[in-house]
Formats: sequence, structure tokens, C-alpha cells
Amino acid sequence: MRTAHLVAILSLAACTDDAGPADTIAFDLDSSLTGTGFWDFPFPSDLRLTADGRPDLGGFPNRRELPIVTDLLSAASERKGFPVMPIAWFKFTATPPELSLDHVIAADPSSDALLVDIDPSSDERGALYPLVGQTLADDDFTGTGLVALAPRPGIVLKSHTRYAFVLRRGFSPTTEVPPAFATIAKRELYAPMWETLDTLEIERSDILVATVFTTGDEVELLRDRSDAVRAANDAVIAGLRVEPTDGASHPGFCELVGTVTLPQFQTGEAPFSSGGRFVLDEAGMPISQSTMTVPLAITIPKARMPATGWPLWQFFHGSGGASSDLVDDGPNATPESGPQVGAGPGSVVARRGIAGASSALPINPERLPGASDYAYLNLNNLSAFPSTFQQGVFEQRLLLDALIGLEIPAATVAACTGVSLPAGATTHRFDSTNLTAGGHSMGGMYTNMIGAIEPRFGALTPFGAGGFWNMMILDTSIVAGARNLLGGVLGVDSEELSFVHPTLSLIGLGWEIAEPGSSMARLARRPLPGTAPRHVYQPIGLDDKYFPNPVFDAAALAYGNHQAGQLVWQGTQDALKLDGLGGMMAYPVRGNGMNGTTSVVVQYEDGGIVDAHQIHRQLDAVKYQYGCFLASYLRDGVPTVPAPAAIDAPCP
Repeated sequence: MRTAHLVAILSLAACTDDAGPADTIAFDLDSSLTGTGFWDFPFPSDLRLTADGRPDLGGFPNRRELPIVTDLLSAASERKGFPVMPIAWFKFTATPPELSLDHVIAADPSSDALLVDIDPSSDERGALYPLVGQTLADDDFTGTGLVALAPRPGIVLKSHTRYAFVLRRGFSPTTEVPPAFATIAKRELYAPMWETLDTLEIERSDILVATVFTTGDEVELLRDRSDAVRAANDAVIAGLRVEPTDGASHPGFCELVGTVTLPQFQTGEAPFSSGGRFVLDEAGMPISQSTMTVPLAITIPKARMPATGWPLWQFFHGSGGASSDLVDDGPNATPESGPQVGAGPGSVVARRGIAGASSALPINPERLPGASDYAYLNLNNLSAFPSTFQQGVFEQRLLLDALIGLEIPAATVAACTGVSLPAGATTHRFDSTNLTAGGHSMGGMYTNMIGAIEPRFGALTPFGAGGFWNMMILDTSIVAGARNLLGGVLGVDSEELSFVHPTLSLIGLGWEIAEPGSSMARLARRPLPGTAPRHVYQPIGLDDKYFPNPVFDAAALAYGNHQAGQLVWQGTQDALKLDGLGGMMAYPVRGNGMNGTTSVVVQYEDGGIVDAHQIHRQLDAVKYQYGCFLASYLRDGVPTVPAPAAIDAPCP
């Protein structure tokens, strides 16, 4: 399918000389743009959108019609606009310059490759962003001479904003300007680019080629969908009771269990080897397919409820985890002992007078018996993944609505000595003005996605939270041997695979609505309109087996965090310095971040017992910090991250 813009300007290109120089960059408006010829025109480009504003991927190379590529194309073709973490490709007709992803191209007007905000309506117009690039090996998806450029991981662009990838003559001194570019670059689409380059004092004659594109906003779409779901559906909490085994005997808190019934929007059955997508109404909003009743856990501090109700921390468990992790995911005494029962994160926040709540998330073992740590990522149907994570977001916002409206009779918790009510109160309830959230691993990813769109959460604690799926999926142990597996399925040398390879780029295109990285940048940096900036405490562990260190480095940059504590590895500082966030902050840290937020990343080693992915439950230093971060937010409105101390030490 040819795009509306492209067809409209074909006649202009026909007036140019077809016999361009042999050593140039493909900019061929007459190409079919199919197979490896897909790269005969730079991508992304607003000239490569369909009439309704979606990336035109109809000719994407998939010679062998691989199901995995077909699945990803299906999801990618549904979005509007281009990603806020884009990847650009330029096809050289002769030998391309050699680029490697380990080299960062500075965000400087003197650089030979630029990514620049050119939007006349943008308050960041003229901003430049650091880039990385790779000269791609020849394969069925790249063809020959393909060069990829992308923002350095952790750089997230503004939504609904026009940008340009620009190559200067110094990028490839022997390469000639494509004749068709000289024609098209005079058109209206490129006019803001030239004006912006003039402002940056970059000579027009020094431009080799450029592509102009406009970002979409999948975070906004997620917000709109979840708002529509909340308007039409309710979560129903039932059967609350003190957990019969040890719910009344935990030191410091009372454990309640019950159920919550939630609407389901995915077609088919988990783990969604087929189906798993949404049916949308005319407005593009999901239509409920069924309901499901899942376990719910609540922790109430053994103290007197404040007159306004209990402050609440909503917890999202990790993949392979359970709602009971709120209570029972405590530290290991030895590598083999397993987590200490009753010492989970609910006990940490209860020390600070905060209640907790957690329900079973999609495709966890409580909902799908025997579900693995990566059951939510079904390699037989990758197109279902974005819907699975959206389903989880919908559920947790509905659960929050139900929790805010919940009245727990005093008799329900009567077995828990020490839990009491203020004079005149007869039920326990949650304070809708004092809400926070956090989660671990998959739940940490949910923390970012939900936090970006749920305005009632003011402070967030993402633990072991990954993202940047097209980069992370290659080297995570979530899927053992994923790099070799993907290389084999795609017929591509696994060592040549990277996040800028065209096949993995489809993840960035199609999964952005479920991409935590894009949501991270909407917490403090660029909150959705009408939403206050969020405070973030991000503890990260060295050599986490699920999320490689560079993923955490990118996350810290996306949040806009500053680093405090000890320098355990250099990569986080290298990332933060690219945005003027470098340097180590002294404790205590408060109000250091963008828009007056407290935004802090702290590195830790694993402690020698379990993997660093578990520092949130294993290290008292982390527990003390996040407990006090939350408590000080509720007390002061702006949280403080203190220096590490004993778990029961007073908060500053």
C-alpha cells in the first residue's frame, strides 16, 4: 500500500534526473517499498504514513512469511504516529560508514548525525538528542548498506511532536546528496527543519539527507482506554476475612484475604497462544468479553486508623508471583531457604503506618496454574502481549476505585490485636488523598505504566523494573537463550541482533503502549496534561539476572533521576551525564528532580545470598529507604530518601 503523502508527491520527483550518482543514499519515491526495497526511502517519515496516520508497513521485508514477524507487524500496524523512542534507517547505495552501538554521538550541532526537535509548536524546538548507530549486516530483513540510528537508550522524545533525523556530509564524505531529496526537501514538510537548522547555525549546504517524522502518544491512548473502561465497568471486592493461617499473628500488621471480580477484555484463553487481542468499539475502546474473579490481599497496620482513613500503597507483584507476595515475599536466610513468610513489602510499609493491597495480575499462577515467570510473554503469539499488559493496567485502576470505596467492618479485623478505629468510626477505609504505588519486576513495569496515567498516585517505588523491550529481550533470563532463539527463528546471526535491527524495531513500534520506558518519561519529566509530576525512588541491583545493567541505566535516564549512595557501576552515571543529571547526590535527598519532585536512583550489590533482582526484599537498606520515602511523602507532600539505616530506624 502506497501512502497518501508519498503518492501525492510522486509527480514532483518525476521531474528529477532518474540517473543519480552511484554513491548516494536511497531516496527513491518510485520504489515499490517492498522486501528489502522497503528501505529505498528513509524510515520513519511522515511521507510513510497511511491516510489515517499509521506507519505504512505493508511492504516490510518478510520473505519467508515468518509468523513471529507477522504477529509483530499486526500489532505495529495498529498504532498512530511514530514511537517516542524511534529508530531511523538510511540505505547507502555503496559501502556505508561503520557505526557501532557502543559509541554515543553527542547532542551537539557539530555532530555529523543529529536528532532535532523541529516542531514550531514545541517548547523544546531546537533541542538535540544523543544518538547511537549501527551499520547492519546483510540479511533477509536489511538488504545491503543499511545504517540504523536511534536516541541513546533512555532518551524519550515528546509525544505529538515533529522531529528530524539529519545526516551531514561529514557522516559519509564520499556520499552524494540524493537528487530526489534536493527536490522534496523544498516542500512544506521540511520547512520547519530548515528554519531550525538555521537557528542552530548549521549550513543548509552541509546536509546530506534527512527524514522528518511525528511522534504519536501511546501513553495517552492507554490513559484514554483505561478511563473508558473505568467509566463502564466496576471491580467487586468480596469475601474479605483475616487470613486463617497466620493473618492475625503477624507482628505489626493484619493480613486480610478475599477476591476481586474484574472485567476481561482479551479474546481467547490464557496464555493466549491464539487470540489475546481486544475487540474495539467505534471509538477505539475495548469491549468486555467476560469477567474473572482473582485473589486479593490487604495489609492493615496494627495501629489506630487515622481519622481520614488508612494511607494506601498498592503493590503489583512480579511475573510468576502472587497476590500473597505483598505479605510473604520476605528475605532469604540462605540461598535455599526461600522467602521469609510474613516479612514481605506489606510489613515494610506497615511499619510506617501504611496499608497495602495486591491482587493477582494477568497470567500469574493464581490465574493460570503452573504459569512460568514469562508466561505473559507468549512467543507463539507476540501480538497479544500489548493487550495483556493493558488488561493488567485496566484491572489495577478498577481495583483502586474499589479499594477507595471499600468499608471494612471492625468485626472483620477483630481477630487482629492492635488494629483499632478512631472515636466515632465503625469501619476501616482508605484515604483517597494519600495513595502511593510500587511493584517488583513485572510489577515494577506496571508501576511505571499505571503511574503515568493514574493521577491519584503521588509517589512510586519501582523495584527491579525493566523496560526497553527490543533491547532487553535479547539478553534477559526471562526467556533463557532468547538471543539465540530469536536469531534461529529469524534466520539472522544472533550476534548481529540488536535493538535497532528491523525485526526487533517492530517491538518498539507495536508494543509502545505496553513499553515501560515511554511511561517512565511521563512521571516527572513530561506528565500527561492535568496530571501532577510523580516522585520516584528507584533501587537497582548490579547484574540483575532479569534486567541487564544497561536497561537500568536507560531507565534512570528516562525517569530523569539523580543518583545517590555508592557508585557500584559506572553505566548509570554515563547515562545521566548525557542529560546534565550526572554526579552523586548526598543524603538525604529531597525535591532534587524535575518539576520539584524527589527523583532518585540508588545502586546496590546483591548482598551475597540471592540475585540482585531481589534487593527490594533482601536488603534492609532498601526497605528502610522506600519505607521512609513513602512515609515522608505522606507526611510532607515531598518525599525524602534518607541514607541507609536499620529497617526500624526512625525516618528523618
